[in-house]
Amino acid sequence: MEEGYIKISRKMLAWEWFTDEKTLAVFLYCLLKANWKDARFRGQEIPRGSFMTGRKKISEALNISEQSVRTALAHLQSTNEITITRTPKGSIITVVKYDEYQTTNQRNTEKSTKNQPTTNQQLTTIEEYKNKKNNKNIYSHPRKKPNEDLQEIEELYLDEVRGGDPE
Repeated sequence: MEEGYIKISRKMLAWEWFTDEKTLAVFLYCLLKANWKDARFRGQEIPRGSFMTGRKKISEALNISEQSVRTALAHLQSTNEITITRTPKGSIITVVKYDEYQTTNQRNTEKSTKNQPTTNQQLTTIEEYKNKKNNKNIYSHPRKKPNEDLQEIEELYLDEVRGGDPE
């Protein structure tokens, strides 16, 4: 699980454990190790936002003492940042607000689709303009000069954009 990424909000700068370097390191480790989707580990269901580990493993990964890991985990439990479920196979650590920290792309998708109706409407307007332009056949007028054709096309387009009907 060394691929992918996590999101970290700048709000973390105001988090009460931010200045406690060992607690911060353990929490970031938890965020990095937590499953991004439900999984199984040695026959045990490990839900999204959780992972199986032990204090010794965290200690070795972060190069800090087991006592420091125990203290940091106690800090994180006391403020309901994590829960720890002990099993015969190891401890399952769950990041309590994992979904808030690591939202899916659904919000990004919702934001990007908000502009679609406007964009689609503009495309439709341009297509309608082209159809009207072609139906009027303005290029075939014998007495007009090329600049007058461009001016008329521009006026038709502006009328369409403003919602007026040039006909």
